[in-house]
Amino acid sequence: MERRSNSTPAPAMISHPFHQEHKLRLVTVAVDAEKLDCDGCKEPIGPGCPRYTCKDCNLFLHMSCALAPPVMPEHPLLKDYSFVLLHEPPPVSGCACMRRICDACGVVPRGFVYHCFDRNLDLHPCCADLPVHFTQGGYAFDLCGSGGSRVPRKCSFCVEKAMSQDDHKEKWTYHVHGDGESDHVHVACVKKMMLECLADSHGHIHDGGNNDMHLITASSLKRALKKCARTGSAAAKSFLQFVFSVLVSVFLGDPTGMAVALAGVVFTSF
Repeated sequence: MERRSNSTPAPAMISHPFHQEHKLRLVTVAVDAEKLDCDGCKEPIGPGCPRYTCKDCNLFLHMSCALAPPVMPEHPLLKDYSFVLLHEPPPVSGCACMRRICDACGVVPRGFVYHCFDRNLDLHPCCADLPVHFTQGGYAFDLCGSGGSRVPRKCSFCVEKAMSQDDHKEKWTYHVHGDGESDHVHVACVKKMMLECLADSHGHIHDGGNNDMHLITASSLKRALKKCARTGSAAAKSFLQFVFSVLVSVFLGDPTGMAVALAGVVFTSF
């Protein structure tokens, strides 16, 4: 089964086994009136990002969750692996106190998850949908797996210490390069920073009018970046800010992910 191309138009209306009572409509709103989580994977939905919704039931699904096929298409990083879509994570055998983690971002899956029974691996649908390669603002982003010696145990977003070899072993990493800059960024570290920033900014900012935009505030981002190992020059800070904004837009469900309205509208220069 082939992966759906981002250039393929998403259907305006779908039926979904998760919500059989009504059809779901694809909508995009400029400003959300409240913080939204996907009812499928339970992860945040980005402001203004397309999502499928049932207005009668106040239900929302990331586009990647709503359109996730029952069997995950072959992933370049996971060739010959078979993943099936489950509406909740399977229990961990042998210990009721243990929890599963997404093998891409390291966050505990709480809803929709792709599970590989043969290898005991798990992926959020949004993580399974992360672009393997894209360019934005003159920089190239290349997704790689644990990758051996070419992928460092410590990235610019690692806090306090590098991930242990066990923590790092199965996590995904973006290699970002261009314009004289090059870095490896752990998907898990960016995801953790994103969730911390959302909590720190209480999930919203004011847009200057009467509306709340549920985004990451510049002040919360600045505090988070101060914890990073690499905060020296203004160029380095700008580079990390840009990388963070691009990846957050992808994590929050923006299928273009590359427009990075976050960088120009919400984030301020340091």
